[in-house]
Amino acid sequence: MQTRVRRLGARLLPEKVREARAERLRAAKAAAEERKRADRVAARRRELLRSDPEIRTVEVAGTVFYGRTVTRFSAAEAAARNLGLVCDALESAEIEYFLVPGRSHTRHVVGVRHADRKRLLSAMRATYGGTALYAMRAGAEALPGDAVLYADGSLPAALKRQDTIRFGEILLSPAGGVLADFDHGCEVEFWRDGRRFLDDARLVERRGVLRSLAPAAVVADSLVAPRFNAVTDTLPSEARVPATLTVAGRAHPTYEGFAHPRPDTVDFPVDVVYTWVDGADPELAARREAYRSGGQPPRINARETGASRYESHDELKYSLRSLEMYAPFVRTIHIVTDGQTPSWLNTEAPGVRIVDHKEIFEDPSVLPVFNSHAIGTQLHHIPGLSERYLYFNDDVFVGRPVGAGHFFHGNGIAKLPFAPFQIGLGEPHPDEPAPNSAGKNVARLMMREHGRLIVNKFKHTPHPQIRAVMREIEERFPEEVARTARSRFRSLTDVAMASTLHHHHAYLTGRAVPGKYSLRYIDIGRPESVAALAELADTRRWDFFCLNDVQTPEEEKENAAARLHSFLESYFPLPSRFER
Repeated sequence: MQTRVRRLGARLLPEKVREARAERLRAAKAAAEERKRADRVAARRRELLRSDPEIRTVEVAGTVFYGRTVTRFSAAEAAARNLGLVCDALESAEIEYFLVPGRSHTRHVVGVRHADRKRLLSAMRATYGGTALYAMRAGAEALPGDAVLYADGSLPAALKRQDTIRFGEILLSPAGGVLADFDHGCEVEFWRDGRRFLDDARLVERRGVLRSLAPAAVVADSLVAPRFNAVTDTLPSEARVPATLTVAGRAHPTYEGFAHPRPDTVDFPVDVVYTWVDGADPELAARREAYRSGGQPPRINARETGASRYESHDELKYSLRSLEMYAPFVRTIHIVTDGQTPSWLNTEAPGVRIVDHKEIFEDPSVLPVFNSHAIGTQLHHIPGLSERYLYFNDDVFVGRPVGAGHFFHGNGIAKLPFAPFQIGLGEPHPDEPAPNSAGKNVARLMMREHGRLIVNKFKHTPHPQIRAVMREIEERFPEEVARTARSRFRSLTDVAMASTLHHHHAYLTGRAVPGKYSLRYIDIGRPESVAALAELADTRRWDFFCLNDVQTPEEEKENAAARLHSFLESYFPLPSRFER
């Protein structure tokens, strides 16, 4: 009876009241479902942390992510790992795939037929459900907050419908810092059958990326890419000749046209040369001071010959870590020293060697020298050095992934790090920076040789070098090179052969062009270095950075050294293979 009365009362209520009540009931039901879903997600995430001790949480911009802790890291290995995760699922489901030459140097791309998209997603769910793998949209519009954790359950329907999906793990250092984010994920492109593509005219209109394809470019038996890549947007049947590409020791299927080196491919060896000195070595310091007082070097500003120029804060150790993390193309590292070896260096490690000044100076009688300009005249004499190499100071670091193509074109032409700063006019002056004085001396040579007035200095980045250019400089300017080589300390008569002279002569003889170098330069002894280092650590948006110790006041040296060490340990937290 009471139930009938309530039903009758409900029918007699105004329609708006009934609608409001129904809306409240729907909202309450939706909220209850959302609470249940949140509880399920929380339980799955607790199980993820419990079942895999390598997984931990990390908060980025207010969002909690789940990452895998690693004790060894390189960006190339991170990208290869994500590629392997995707290919494991593809192969377990017996889905055909092929590597695609993408436009990013931080991640790999896999092509799969559009008809196999559902099978791949099922295979990924079966393989990685309950793990810390993420899926997200690909492209510039994708945001990290859009990433979906496989441990949370099914992927959203909108994500499943994407023509390109990125998969990847977050990799963390033991201290919890993010080493690799979704930029290193593997992207899967779903290629459409040509016949279906031609039949679906709406697809062509909807995707601006495909509008440039002429109708003749797509034939019925072709595969059509969902976006541009580095080679082609369509694969006709005659172009699908099987080939393989090897990534991190694992062979992957692709097609011949995707496997051939292209004109911009740098496939020649590239070495790295460091000049290094441990100014804290009492024997070397005593020898330097003995020559300084006895030899009376030419007058030049104290900042160019002061103790800060020779001090070591183990920057070399972290610069080597930066190479291992972000520059996988480097063949051999040559560390040029004056009879010294860093105590932490593993000299047995493959790919690194100590080179003594005595091995490379053509006239050993000029030794010892304490002048980087002098040492720079001899670097190309290193036995076994590659024809094209990079000259590093030990206070220069690679800040994010780079390839050999950052420094050289595929035809061997070097890309130079021109700076906006100017050398200036007039005679070298003892109170100006040594690069200006040395640059003015180079300017005279370039005017004499090429009839061109050089203006620019170069950034504190890795310097691409060509041995043939250096040998030619020795032949054309023997007096200037020899004078600089025997200049024990920096002098107003020096030439900067390894940077200014090499770069301008290479440019003016058609063997170098201006390059693009993203650099952050920080003088660690200045008060503003605290904020600058914090910004560098937070953004990690520069390809290279230089942490220079120009003339740190004595009372600030301890603080500056501690600040520098803390920053470098945070940015490059894992030992490289070059360390004991």
